[in-house]
Amino acid sequence: MEEILRLLNPISLLNSKERTITEEFVLVVYFILILVIVYKTFVLSFDRISPPADNSVRYNRRRVTRILFVVVGAVSLLPVIFSGLSYLPTVMGLAGAGIVISLKDITLNYVGWLLIHGSNGFEVGDRIEIEGIKGDVVNIGINRFTLMELSPDPRSEQSTNRLVHLPNHTIILHKVYVVKEKMGFVWDEFRIKIPHSENWEAAEKLLNGILKNSSIIDQHKIDYSVRELSKNYLVRLGTTTPIVYMTVEEGGVLFSLRYLTHIKEKRNQKARISREVLKEFAEAGIKIL
Repeated sequence: MEEILRLLNPISLLNSKERTITEEFVLVVYFILILVIVYKTFVLSFDRISPPADNSVRYNRRRVTRILFVVVGAVSLLPVIFSGLSYLPTVMGLAGAGIVISLKDITLNYVGWLLIHGSNGFEVGDRIEIEGIKGDVVNIGINRFTLMELSPDPRSEQSTNRLVHLPNHTIILHKVYVVKEKMGFVWDEFRIKIPHSENWEAAEKLLNGILKNSSIIDQHKIDYSVRELSKNYLVRLGTTTPIVYMTVEEGGVLFSLRYLTHIKEKRNQKARISREVLKEFAEAGIKIL
C-alpha cells in the first residue's frame, strides 16, 4: 500500500534520486498529463482573449502552439528521464533498439515532411491526387498528412466527407498531382450538340458570348493567377481565354467549350454555363440534341 501511495505522489517521485523503471514510467505519464492540461488551458484562454478571425487562423494558431508545446515538453522531459543515471544504460539500450526497428519509416516520414514544405510540395488547402486518391489537404503533420477525400467521379469531384490519412513517405514513393489553392485553375470542357438543320453560326456566336461574359468567367482573376504561377514555375499555358471548337459529326454539329475554371468551382461553373446555354438557345429558337 505504501508503494502504491508513493507512485501516486509525483512530488515524492521527482525528489527521489534512485527511481525504478516503473517509477520513471509513472513520472513520465504525470508529466505528459500536466503538459496536455497546460496546453488545453493555454489554447482555450488564448482563443477567448484573442478570438481567431476564421477557421484557418484557428487551425494555424493551434498547429504552431501544439508543435511548440511538444518541443518544449520533450526538452523539459529529458532531465527527468535521465536523472536516474543508474538506469541510463537500460534506457539508452531500449531507445536504441526502438530506433533501429523503426528508423526506416520514421526517417522517410521526416524526409517526406521536408519535401512537402519545400518549393515543389503542397500546403493546407491544395488539392492533390496520389495513389488514385484525390482530395483537399486539411492537415500536414510530421509523420502523416490528411486529405478530405473527393468522389472519384470526374463529373462531380464533390467531397465524400471522409478523411484519408497518408504517411509522409508516400510522396517519395508515388507520383503526386498538385493543384495549388492560390493558383488552382484547370482546363475544363463543356460539350453541346445541335442538329445540322439549325443555324450553327448563330449558335457559335451565342456560345462565344456566354464564355466572354464576366459574370460567368472572371478572366482578370485567371490572368492574375497565371502571372503568380509564372513567378515560381516556368510554365507556358498559351491562350488562357475561353475557346469554342466546332466539329461536324454524324447526327449534328458538336461544340466544345474549353475554358479555365477554379478546381473547386468546376461543377458550379458548368451549372452556370448550362443555365445560360439553355436560356440563350431557347430565346434564339435553336434546338439541342
